[in-house]
Amino acid sequence: MTRRDPGMSEPAGLIAALNNCKTVLISVHKNPDGDALGSQLGLMRGLEKIGKEVFAHNLDPVPDIYRFLPGNERITSGPTVKGTYDAFVVLDADPPRTGLFNGSWPARTLINIDHHITNPREWPLTWLDPDATATGEMMYRLMTLLKVPIDKDMAMCLYTAIFTDTGSFRYSNTTPESMRIAATLIEAGADPWMVTENVYESYAFKRINLLGKVLSGIERSEDGRIAWVLVTEDLYRQTGTGAEDTDNFVNFVRSVKGVEVAVLFRQTGASQYKISLRAKGRVDLSGLAKGLGGGGHKNAAGGMLEGAFTDVRGKVLTAVAQVLERQLGKGPISPS
Repeated sequence: MTRRDPGMSEPAGLIAALNNCKTVLISVHKNPDGDALGSQLGLMRGLEKIGKEVFAHNLDPVPDIYRFLPGNERITSGPTVKGTYDAFVVLDADPPRTGLFNGSWPARTLINIDHHITNPREWPLTWLDPDATATGEMMYRLMTLLKVPIDKDMAMCLYTAIFTDTGSFRYSNTTPESMRIAATLIEAGADPWMVTENVYESYAFKRINLLGKVLSGIERSEDGRIAWVLVTEDLYRQTGTGAEDTDNFVNFVRSVKGVEVAVLFRQTGASQYKISLRAKGRVDLSGLAKGLGGGGHKNAAGGMLEGAFTDVRGKVLTAVAQVLERQLGKGPISPS
């Protein structure tokens, strides 16, 4: 396979814009995951290496499992940010998904870097590469373009970004290029076991307790091709957990034999639910995500809906069933 050009899809003016600014604010989407945080921290350190003053702020705090990442303590959180900056960079999402600013952005230069195919490219300086396995992969290529050497801390952050968004290199989005980049990051000092231990092998007892309660309520369609679980606010109260503790839960549902699409419904208000969808590889969920007011990839998507749970569940499962019928053929897939 031919290796990709590190500058592929990089929009005109992006490098110049970064070189011409002095202060930079970096944000990512709500409920940040490993790719978002690893990319954010990797970019922060990279820009500081070329003399920029960099700040990182997200709506939600860093989840416990990612607090091993170098520099994570520098990421502030909350609904508001004070000050103005030369550039505002949004990673791993389209800008509204940061949940910040309500459209009034804190900088003259706005930059969006993402790999989700559903990104609407609202900002002129948008670098969108849906073929990238992770935004962390794009950050690696950006460091190459900026001629920034990768140190141990950057390597750890970018490796975590790629590692988590490929499901530890198990998902269908894993490519020869992502493996080559990962190998380069390991050579630069990334510790694969440290990442694995923190992300997958250091769960708090309360999180495992929550997982057990959630999986005890798993349901599936008549033909077994759709399976789903519900996380309620009452379960959080019972277990002393929160939304950050549900990271990766949907993948346990997807692992059930015969399931093509897994759905996690997470209650975020009295009548509001966040929907996370995962497919095993044969189903393209990107179009479905748009209908749910969200976004994502071919095999991973999500959205947010309001209403009674039975109505929300019915809408989502009906939409998933229709996608399965169109893409894989007709079958007894009415939700049970």
